[in-house]
Amino acid sequence: MALAAMIIFGALHVQVGRIPVMNGLGWDGTEYALMLRGGWDRGGPNTALRPMVIWLAQPVYRQIWNVVQAFDITNYIYVGLLAFLLSRLMERYGASILTCAVAIVCISLSSPFQLAAYYPVTIDLGGHALMTLALWHIIAGPRWAAALVSVAAVLAREYAPAVVLFGVIRDLRTRQPIAKIVVTYLPAAIVYVLLRTAVTQSIGEGLSLRTFVASLDLWRDPMWAALYVYFSLTAIAGVSLVVAAQPQRWWRVIREEPEWLGLALPIAVVTAVVGFDIWRYLVALTPLAVVLLARCSRQWQPRERLVFLSAVVVMTLVTQMPFRGIDLQRFFGEWFPYYAWIDRLPTEVSSARLWPGWGRRFLAVTLALSVLINYAGRERSVVVTT
Repeated sequence: MALAAMIIFGALHVQVGRIPVMNGLGWDGTEYALMLRGGWDRGGPNTALRPMVIWLAQPVYRQIWNVVQAFDITNYIYVGLLAFLLSRLMERYGASILTCAVAIVCISLSSPFQLAAYYPVTIDLGGHALMTLALWHIIAGPRWAAALVSVAAVLAREYAPAVVLFGVIRDLRTRQPIAKIVVTYLPAAIVYVLLRTAVTQSIGEGLSLRTFVASLDLWRDPMWAALYVYFSLTAIAGVSLVVAAQPQRWWRVIREEPEWLGLALPIAVVTAVVGFDIWRYLVALTPLAVVLLARCSRQWQPRERLVFLSAVVVMTLVTQMPFRGIDLQRFFGEWFPYYAWIDRLPTEVSSARLWPGWGRRFLAVTLALSVLINYAGRERSVVVTT
């Protein structure tokens, strides 16, 4: 599955092209390039909080001396690692090979992977790979690896402390000694605080509590709320939509392992108040989505398996549109539409068309979710009655 995901990622390069802004660096990418060339303190108040992925790109950069290619090559590694880890998680929670294959292929075609192919100088895939690696070691061990990768994760993404919270809740649930919990996760907490302190003092304050409070005004706009719900249902390809349709089948996972809620809630809250890049943060919940899909799949009857896996594929194609080329108008019009909605597009983009495309998207997802909920409830009642 890791190899398949990397091949798909290569194919996406052919289809989507490369962002034309700043010779392929994009916007945040210009700061990541400065960090790669001159050190983490060359970044901005927000980008400097994510140095780990830049450090991991250094060995490749020092061989080829090309920022865009260095990020692109390391993104292939992250794609393979993510596919491997997600496959292992699904296997651990009881998914069949077929379910795992469909989920991984569809996730590999989704917007985060398209974005990385089109706009390689980002830290999204690297950050999510490190967070997923930390989750895997917290679940499967060894403990020293969980501690080490937790430190790497908090250096890669500013909301990665949710992974530490996941580990602490899991240890408390399994009644691990407090000393063991502290030794495992305190280093990550300390590193996270030290990094934020260093960035604030030497570079400046980025996203703060004041920023989050001010962002709550976004919820007065129905379009913002609609986009948040839409991306919550579709950020993880067709997987998240199929999972959302059958909570009665996966809720037991949350009751048995409440640490998953400890991971999901902080990321969902941060996404709700951090700004306009909604789905880029929700993608961090991909490990949870595949775990819930795996648990659901254990209860499917043969006909249900066919219907739900087909729905994963169809809704991936409908919501992610992986076989279309990308330009700056589609980049904002489909991936970051709220910028266009409030007319805050960068100077390189003259316009981004929202309608009637977004009307069709909202309608398609609403109808698909309604049909899947109805089907899941009917099939479950038939099984119970039988």
